Amino acid sequence: MRDPAARQSHFQRLTRPWRDRLYGVALRRAGTPHVAEEWTQETLLRAWRDFDRLGDEVAVYAWLLKILDRVAADDFRRGLRRARLAPMVTTDDPLLTEHPCAAPGPFERTLQQQHHDQLIAAIDTLPDEFRQAILLRDIEGLSYREVADILDIPRGTVMSRLSRGRRQLSAILLKRYAQGSRPGGRGRDAGAKR
Repeated sequence: MRDPAARQSHFQRLTRPWRDRLYGVALRRAGTPHVAEEWTQETLLRAWRDFDRLGDEVAVYAWLLKILDRVAADDFRRGLRRARLAPMVTTDDPLLTEHPCAAPGPFERTLQQQHHDQLIAAIDTLPDEFRQAILLRDIEGLSYREVADILDIPRGTVMSRLSRGRRQLSAILLKRYAQGSRPGGRGRDAGAKR
């Protein structure tokens, strides 16, 4: 598109419907409105710069999410946030034997019982690689292929991260649920301090 005004109008028309959702994803990843706004603005600036490379106008949201992922990764690399190390789950882990992945487990059951804010707070405690996969697939509803494209990883890795992340998330949610269901909701010592 050679006319700058027409190009800008076309860009606005394609990206405007997705800006709120893009900000929501950035906010969940960044944790603060200020950083989320910066990431959203940087994403839109990079999208504008590379607008001529957009091949499929139907996939604008996935394209913006992929750019946002790069913006966040660049920000992390600059030291604004440190990556947390993921604990390794082995086949000897009791959580795996108690709740096999194929059967409906604690993740599916607890997901329905948790308030959205509590769920997001629990997701935020996950290591970044698992948090990203769960936010994009389970919260944003993207396909495995879209998540793989956005994170620039193989589809099998997406599935592995989702499986491991969901197990970790279910353990967090079950622990919080158990603590909240005790008398007074503060654990077993709640009644002792009177």
